Amino acid sequence: PEDASIAVEKVMELLDELEGSYFPDSDTNINSCYNAAANAIVKSCLEDAVDRVRELMTRMKNMDAIPDGNMLASLIEVYAAEGSDESFKRGKELLLEMMDDPEPRFAADSVPFNVLLKSIIKGNNLKRAEELMAMMEKIGGNARPDSWSYNMIISALCRSSAEESEQKAVDYLRAMLKSYRDGYHKAKPDSFVFNCIISMLARSKQEWADNVIHRTLMAMESQQKRGNTAVLPDTITYNLVIGKLAQSGKKEHAKRVMKLLKNMQSNKAIAPDIITYTNVLRLQEGVNPQEAAQIASSYLDQSMSEDQKLQVDRLGFQTLLLALSRSDKFEHAMMARKAWECIEKSDRVKDNILDSGLCNLVLVAYSKASDAKAAGETLSFLSERIGRYKEEKTTVLPTIVGFGAALVSLGKANRIDDALRLLDIMKVLSRDGVPNIEPDVGCYMSILGPLAQYQAENVASQALSVVKRMKDDLETIPTASLNAAIHACSETAGSPLAKRKAVEIALQILQLGRKSESCDAVTYGLMIRTCIKLTDGDDKRLKLVEPLFKLCAKSGLVGKMVMREVKHLKTRLIVNDRLPIEWTINAKDK
Repeated sequence: PEDASIAVEKVMELLDELEGSYFPDSDTNINSCYNAAANAIVKSCLEDAVDRVRELMTRMKNMDAIPDGNMLASLIEVYAAEGSDESFKRGKELLLEMMDDPEPRFAADSVPFNVLLKSIIKGNNLKRAEELMAMMEKIGGNARPDSWSYNMIISALCRSSAEESEQKAVDYLRAMLKSYRDGYHKAKPDSFVFNCIISMLARSKQEWADNVIHRTLMAMESQQKRGNTAVLPDTITYNLVIGKLAQSGKKEHAKRVMKLLKNMQSNKAIAPDIITYTNVLRLQEGVNPQEAAQIASSYLDQSMSEDQKLQVDRLGFQTLLLALSRSDKFEHAMMARKAWECIEKSDRVKDNILDSGLCNLVLVAYSKASDAKAAGETLSFLSERIGRYKEEKTTVLPTIVGFGAALVSLGKANRIDDALRLLDIMKVLSRDGVPNIEPDVGCYMSILGPLAQYQAENVASQALSVVKRMKDDLETIPTASLNAAIHACSETAGSPLAKRKAVEIALQILQLGRKSESCDAVTYGLMIRTCIKLTDGDDKRLKLVEPLFKLCAKSGLVGKMVMREVKHLKTRLIVNDRLPIEWTINAKDK
């Protein structure tokens, strides 16, 4: 403040010298000198700034000089800087006096209003700012709010946490666009004001924000198409809008997002980046997983063809792999592997991106694929990882989740021997210190579950192999695994001999389950279904089913499934539906 005061005094001394040597008829523009002095006073922020500027205006009149718009703007600014209600009121009155002057010395213009508006907003008084905007609009003409006016108040409202500020900001943008559309070119919108609104709406919790942010971008595109060169949406603008629409997860937004993505893909100035695709995929995964996988695959294919070093961060890569892992197409699984290997070759980025969780996703993608080649590719991918791990312990391996997905692939292909060998490898790796890789019940279920889909002649024997290995490794056979194995037996296809053998194997599995005390009502229901489904002739079926039913009843496990299955026999084992309580006491599906 002391330096400012000294500077103002020096300016005033120079002005004194100028006044002493000034001749009214000379060519010297003394107004500009007074305006410069007023500007110095404004910038000084002195307590008596208002009085000093008013004194300058008096001195101008004494020199037959007429205060102009610049001097008035300085006076208004010092009034606004005081921050009091009285000074704000006096500033407005001064503006109105200027407008009502019977001998107009000032053209009605938005500039002095904007000076006052700027000071008001700087003082964080939005209510006064809105009053002034209304006053400018009422006066009309060139005093109406212009681009500067709208930019200032919209920017302030977008930063405000007040309850209605978001709606007011949007309303001011609409008013700005209408004013410009009606021919008031001083209200020409620019990228700044649009981006303020879009950034605000991207953070908004309002229900209407999704639709409004999209309409705002459409208005922005419209301005650009009509030749407004001040409006240039960029990738960040589109990403904010797409990100907001993706957050909602609404199906109706998916088409909008895809259209925006196509616009970006066709325009190098707004080319989509990994953030764009992350948001697009986040929405599409819930609406159309296959479409999401295709988008991810196309992006990766294009990126790797343009630059062998794929430039993504971990979150982006995870989103891409998640999309691919939810597809049932083999080519999408192959793209997941190709992308992984592309990053793996880049020493600069792989340590910051690749981890066991992402490795799991590659294997999950193969497990979803319906192509028979998926099992072979799964083993190939795992073999490479395990081989490298043996050479250098820093190589990323999947966790039990990824190995479980690999077991699913092998189970679907009926490659049970390979699956069992993979279990042995997992045990060795676990003993070698690899965490989260010891085979558990889920691993065996990963093999048994898909077996039922294969419908081959040897399905039952494969299921028995898995159950026996489970019994040896875990010392028990959980109920879910027991039921999955018997269900696999029931899906045996082929000759009558193969089916008869499958029934015998199913009975062996049942006995193993009884020793583990794992049988439940569903177990007996599945076993009875297997006997009926794979055996021809009611007498043969009855011969197999009747002792099973008696054993089931003795165990108190006659449930709804058992009752439903025995009805397929011509000979009735249940006379009426009112069963003895001891037959059903342990059944959960009563």
